[in-house]
Amino acid sequence: MRIKMTTRKYNFSAGPALLPEPVLEEAKENLLSLGETGVGVMEHSHRGAAFQEVYTETITRCRELAEISDDYSILFLAGGASTQFYSIPMNFLGEGLTADYIDTGTWSKKAIVEAKRFGNVHVAATSEETNFNCIPTDISYSATPRYVHYTSNNTIVGTQFKTEPTVPKGTPLLCDASSDVFSCPID
Repeated sequence: MRIKMTTRKYNFSAGPALLPEPVLEEAKENLLSLGETGVGVMEHSHRGAAFQEVYTETITRCRELAEISDDYSILFLAGGASTQFYSIPMNFLGEGLTADYIDTGTWSKKAIVEAKRFGNVHVAATSEETNFNCIPTDISYSATPRYVHYTSNNTIVGTQFKTEPTVPKGTPLLCDASSDVFSCPID
């Protein structure tokens, strides 16, 4: 039995990984013509029926993959995690208010820096003393946090929350899940 070797290169760095060739082929076809429309997916009007079908199917697949109930809306935003680091406090924090952050390394530190531009930040937990080689378990929340923010997966040192942190009743829990979204159900 002969095993066919691929000439494709593998990317083992954090972020994008090798995609199956059939997925790439389908993407290539739809870039040139979405289905039988004769117009590429990126050229369609976002108000047109063809694009709305893509949008609706994407929402449906996201709900199925992450087990997201209809109780929640799905919002697609440009910019990635770094944009969210300032968008979250800009919209939810405000002067004189306090947000609690669980510090697990590089990405949460970046989020903390941005949040300080908009209000008070309380670091409720950190694993900095062990070079972020674990998820902190000793969490001390402020009296009335506007929200609690955590980064679910620290790609730099390889730590990941296995369950969501428990937060004070009525406090929104916000998560940077940009590196592990769809790896588990979202509640």
